[in-house]
Amino acid sequence: MTSDFDIALEGFIRRHLGEVDGLRVEGEARATGGQSRENWPFDLHWQDGGQSHHRRLFLRRDPVGSVLETDRRVEYEVLRRLHDQLVRAPEVVWLDADGSELGRPALVMTRYDGLNDHFILEGGISQLDEDTRVGIASQMVDLMIEIHALDWRGAGLNEVLAVPDDPATAAIDEWAAVVQRQSLEPQPVLAEIEQWLRRNRPEPGETTVVHGDIKPGNVLFDGHRVQVLLDWETVHLGDPAEDVGWVTNPIRRREHQIPGRWEVDDLVSAYEARTGRVVDRARLRFWQVLANYKLAAITMTGVRSFCDGRTQRVWSGTGLLGKVLLAQTNEEWQ
Repeated sequence: MTSDFDIALEGFIRRHLGEVDGLRVEGEARATGGQSRENWPFDLHWQDGGQSHHRRLFLRRDPVGSVLETDRRVEYEVLRRLHDQLVRAPEVVWLDADGSELGRPALVMTRYDGLNDHFILEGGISQLDEDTRVGIASQMVDLMIEIHALDWRGAGLNEVLAVPDDPATAAIDEWAAVVQRQSLEPQPVLAEIEQWLRRNRPEPGETTVVHGDIKPGNVLFDGHRVQVLLDWETVHLGDPAEDVGWVTNPIRRREHQIPGRWEVDDLVSAYEARTGRVVDRARLRFWQVLANYKLAAITMTGVRSFCDGRTQRVWSGTGLLGKVLLAQTNEEWQ
């Protein structure tokens, strides 16, 4: 039975492809996984000028309720400008910026083969030996360095993304606004953390592209090789230490560390050696705290979406994150 979404998707494709014969869309079933967007992999077949064509595509559409409120237009424009850059980002194809064609805002990108394993460094579904996992962890650092090395002015990203005078203050303001907007009750712990962040914000330094959510769960692996980094919806211009803080914060230990072989000092030392940057530990601590403050804001958004009846996924509160944040901001925390 053809659904309204099937009809809308085919119409959307026809408007972009123009007059073609034998248009056929296969496999457009929503994929599992993905906490912030709906993911729809599909195969597109058509004929044009006597030639047969086939493209493997992937549609990302805003859900009714999400853990993140981001803009598909920005994500699309960033990825379009990154197409000719030396970074492993997906190729975008089409955009429905306001959802007038597909029901809700969406973008279509090339679909890639590969394994997605959130906890590949811990063993995960791949069950790789430790030396192989250390090699993958090292590649994840290289991936982050690729992003931070991008010529964002040359790529025109300043036409799409705000260029902050003070990245730390901009980040605090952004996520504090999310906390305020999504709160269902007073948040005294998060209010205290916000004040700690404002007191301890680092001075502005180098500005680079910041992905904002680097993790194995957002990567497709070709065997033991990092192939492409997905989910660029939180990309922005800011302090490169923000990404380093995101991957070294304690909540993400299972995703980014291998006990005894690849821990925070190993990751930071590799980043410093390969970039020539010195990662100031006080600056890093600020961004580690900000990472978990951001996670608390994201969790609250999920809770609000559930309580408003916009999603059926049940999210727990910020209790654990609050305890971690209080420990992080304690003067004796290391």
